Amino acid sequence: MRMQRIVSFLLLWFLPLAALADGRVFPPLAVPAHINIPDQRALICFSNGTERLVVETRFTGSGTNFAWVIPLPGQPIIDEATTGLFPTLGYLFRPRIIHNVPRFYLAIMIAIGLIYLFPCLRKYASADFIIFLFLFVGFLATCLLPALSAGQTKGVAASSSEAVSILDRKIVGIYKTTTIASRDPKALQAWLSENGYAAPTNTIPVIADYVKDGWIFVVTKVRRDRPDSETSTPHPLSFTFKTDKPVYPMRLTGADNGPLSVELYVFGSSRVRAAHFKAASCSQPSIVHPLLHQWTAGLPVATKLTAALSPAAMRNDVWLNWTPFEEKENRLFSRQGALTVALNWGTGLFAVSFLGAWFLAFASETQKLKLPRRIGVMTIVCAILVGLIYLALPKIEVKLLKDPSFIYSRQQQLALQIALDDLAPKTTSEARKELQELLSSPTNAAAYHLQDWDNYLIGGQIREEDSPGNYLLRETNNQLQLVTIQTDGGEGIAGTWNLPAKH
Repeated sequence: MRMQRIVSFLLLWFLPLAALADGRVFPPLAVPAHINIPDQRALICFSNGTERLVVETRFTGSGTNFAWVIPLPGQPIIDEATTGLFPTLGYLFRPRIIHNVPRFYLAIMIAIGLIYLFPCLRKYASADFIIFLFLFVGFLATCLLPALSAGQTKGVAASSSEAVSILDRKIVGIYKTTTIASRDPKALQAWLSENGYAAPTNTIPVIADYVKDGWIFVVTKVRRDRPDSETSTPHPLSFTFKTDKPVYPMRLTGADNGPLSVELYVFGSSRVRAAHFKAASCSQPSIVHPLLHQWTAGLPVATKLTAALSPAAMRNDVWLNWTPFEEKENRLFSRQGALTVALNWGTGLFAVSFLGAWFLAFASETQKLKLPRRIGVMTIVCAILVGLIYLALPKIEVKLLKDPSFIYSRQQQLALQIALDDLAPKTTSEARKELQELLSSPTNAAAYHLQDWDNYLIGGQIREEDSPGNYLLRETNNQLQLVTIQTDGGEGIAGTWNLPAKH
């Protein structure tokens, strides 16, 4: 009973919230609904037994109030993370897009055609004509190959009872957070159910295991304006705690949840690996983004891990293991690039086979009669090979721009500066509102000689966020600064305006 009273006390602080877990989302009893977490992005920085875990989780479900429950192996220090953190990581560790691939297959096909036609030319054409034809083809190839070989595009501690202890309570960004601990495995379950939250029964053994292992729980209050069953992405939170080995809590996430897509960025002394995850890339990057630079200082190696996890794969937490550094680049192909690579390989194999069959044809008259049939078989085999290679290569849809995206981004930033000059805002809030209204209408872009307000670096529309291609409005010393975010995540002051003195 003492446990239930303490749990009830804690839940009253969140009433009437549903519970969202790093891990798991629990809907309110009054509105039975299934809460699902389709994907998460996380950042782990680990050094000398201290881990910083930054989590951004999306969830879908009805309601306006939720609670985000995060199990951790130690009591954390909780900090706010900016909304631009993960878009910046995504851009910095984006795959290299291979689009313009040299079209060697064209030269190979021309050469095969000339070889095949050579007997006819020798029989019906003069020697001078044949020499001229070969010189002309050579000149044509010399002119075309440089163009065909264009470069690749990088597309306050207190105890309320002996059952549950409140270790900390604070406001972090838009969240109200409470850190609790208990030796009773039913404490968190009772806390949720007695205050109107439909915690699925299959989460009980997971919570019990965490309590048995001595883990604590951070519960954060999350609220959104619309009750629709839409996908929401609250801003990420940072948790810094002591642990002997870096870990990504996953057991509570997997309870009563469907498949989960995860992007995990790990900074440390070397490369990492984890069960069910594959290394998308590994490098020694130079980080300029102010917040990322602060958190990753002294950690030379960054590994991007990705996974599509089934519920069965989430029955255990993700413990990270260190491995020797080995650089790895993530590459994706446009459809054109993939097709060109496939055709290069297919025609290359066809050329080798064709030459072999051609030399055999000179061995005897019988072999010469078999030549057309062999060519037909080789054509079919190589066509199948082209299709298999094309299907096997990892592809992504690309959008070709007349100008490089970073140049267009600079033009948009200049347009923002001109817009603020025209709007002449008197306060920071007024400037923020007027810019948002300006960017909300695509037709306004034409007035600044722009096609649209799309962010061609990270996608979506230009917005106030600390990520590449976007901007920040910052007030300092009675001045308004327009801070633009560069392609490397660094900040640049595009303009400064004087504000009326505050009385």
